[in-house]
Amino acid sequence: MRTCIDNRKRKVFNDIKHLSTKAVLLIIFLSLLPALQVMAMETPDETQQKSTIRVQGRVLDEFNQPLPGVSILAVKSTKGVITDIDGNYSIEVAPDEKLEFSYIGYQKNVVLVNGRKDIPIKMEPLTSELKEVTVVGYGTQRKASVIGAITGLPVGKINRSVNKLSNVLAGQMAGVVAVQRSGEPGEGSDFWIRGVSTFGANNRPLVLVDGIERDLNLVDPEDIETFSILKDATATAIYGVRGANGVVLITTRKGKEGSKPVISARAEFSILQPTKMPKMANAQEFMEMYNFAYADNKNGEEFYSPEAMAKYLNGSDPDLYPNINWMDEIYKNSTTSERVNINVTGGSEKVKYYVAGSYYKENGVFRPDKGLGYNPASSWSRFNFRSNLDINLFKNTVLNINLSNQYDVKKQPNNNASLWIYTFKTIPIAIPKKYSDGTVARPTIGDNPYNLLNLNGYNELFTNNAQSLIGLTQDFSPWIKGLKANIKFSWDAYNYAHLNRSKNPSTYYATGRNEDGNLMYTKNNDGNDYLVLYKDNKGNRTTYLEASLTYENLFANAHRVGGLFLFNMREKIDNFPDSYIMSLPYRNQGIAGRVTYSYKDRYFIEGNFGYNGSENFAPKKRFGFFPSAAIGYMISNEAFWEPISHIVSVLKFKGSYGIIGNDQIGGNRRFAFNSEKERKYSQ
Repeated sequence: MRTCIDNRKRKVFNDIKHLSTKAVLLIIFLSLLPALQVMAMETPDETQQKSTIRVQGRVLDEFNQPLPGVSILAVKSTKGVITDIDGNYSIEVAPDEKLEFSYIGYQKNVVLVNGRKDIPIKMEPLTSELKEVTVVGYGTQRKASVIGAITGLPVGKINRSVNKLSNVLAGQMAGVVAVQRSGEPGEGSDFWIRGVSTFGANNRPLVLVDGIERDLNLVDPEDIETFSILKDATATAIYGVRGANGVVLITTRKGKEGSKPVISARAEFSILQPTKMPKMANAQEFMEMYNFAYADNKNGEEFYSPEAMAKYLNGSDPDLYPNINWMDEIYKNSTTSERVNINVTGGSEKVKYYVAGSYYKENGVFRPDKGLGYNPASSWSRFNFRSNLDINLFKNTVLNINLSNQYDVKKQPNNNASLWIYTFKTIPIAIPKKYSDGTVARPTIGDNPYNLLNLNGYNELFTNNAQSLIGLTQDFSPWIKGLKANIKFSWDAYNYAHLNRSKNPSTYYATGRNEDGNLMYTKNNDGNDYLVLYKDNKGNRTTYLEASLTYENLFANAHRVGGLFLFNMREKIDNFPDSYIMSLPYRNQGIAGRVTYSYKDRYFIEGNFGYNGSENFAPKKRFGFFPSAAIGYMISNEAFWEPISHIVSVLKFKGSYGIIGNDQIGGNRRFAFNSEKERKYSQ
């Protein structure tokens, strides 16, 4: 049997030897084809199983409730699933995949899998612009409910590189006109809301920082949370006798609950240049134009001979024939400023905090000499500190303490105003900066800009503002939904000191040279080289008390009702009065109220009033009533507007009427009614 088998094997082997190479390869390929097909079908599945993981989790809404129907998309593979009725999901993806969670009315949430198999998600609702809160007089309102003319300036658009906040208002908001009258370091801008509403010097808007009347320029731009202006009577009538010129509302930043301490730092270095400097005629241009004008009246005779003009221009005798470019001698082409700010914000369930400090310095464009024993250059610097603290004393009771301080130092030449004038007026050939032997030079008419900058002394102005605010807010919502009470008290102090170190040196005018070639002088001012000190002080202190009740509630998901009732009083006392009358306190006192109603955020009604008075009026005429009323209709919230909402998303019609007032009608005068009383008694 074995022999037969061997014979068959040998026969088969012999037959194969007679086959061609191509035939052998074909037989081998056909024999392997079924195995290759099996591998082709099995390999992708096996590879996929080895390179993917199953990720699962639960999606919750902002109230920690399950959110069904949420779309989950694998960004790279485009595989997708949705959550079930319990908010659960399960998807098989690569370990380095990104998952995008999306749902109507909620913000998209993109997370990196990073090998995790259990990824819970909490969705955050989209904030509608109309549901945002807007700061209004003595409170806040939903943006959709606001009927008065109120404009907000986004914090991101506030230029943080300026020296004072008032310098950023121009061109930022409709209805605001701002004018910067000086480019001197530390100078701010004057501004008006919808033009000048009242006569006299007291036509500036009322500025409230955290609800307290304060100077706009004392606020560091880094500390601002919200910035709004109130324009019309509906928005400002609640301020009564103080609201005639519009109102600026600023709230400062607060800490964030549940946030670890976040430290932010900012450092800036800026190069500043004048917007435009006038170009003055040089020596040659001046003499040629003067000769032309002189010859017109003197029958062709020239005032400056060619020989004199040559001496002025070639510099052979700079004492008697000076040639000075006063713009270059007094001013630099550019200057610098520096700013450093650091703040810390954070908080827990019990305490929230925001603490900030900053330093700013701006140099002027004057170019003083060195080695004078003092520095008459202009500059302005400020140290700013703020601390806002919110403490949850109880579940519905919040205590807030806001402290801030600003310390300014301003330096400038003694004759700051005259220096600008005479730099422009003094001709190039009038006088040298100083004579070659060191004698102080001064022309017979006018003055020497070099002396005004360097030899007349300097000023130092110190300003310190300390501001404090303590408030207590009680939420009565557990008992009466939407009812809150607040009481706040502030005390501010302002102090100003001016030190003037003045010098008036003897000055001379060179009339020629003697036989030895020395200059001959005429003394045109008899003075001394000693600095004399003059000082001036100003200051005041201000207290403010406010108590209020606010209410807001939504009934039947359609009727939104709000209300406010408030009492306030303010007292300001001059620490350095000029007279007995000026030593008496400035006082304001009054009440204010507001009622609002809206139906399905389509129809709006609002009424405001301010009943307040001032000590500046006669006893029986100190108080005034300032009402306002407004209606509004947001047609874009109607159902029939939906087809064109993508074209016009928000459209509101509104109208208002109100009365507002101003108690500062007598300029700096106090108690104007006294003269009437005196005339009455003299009869």
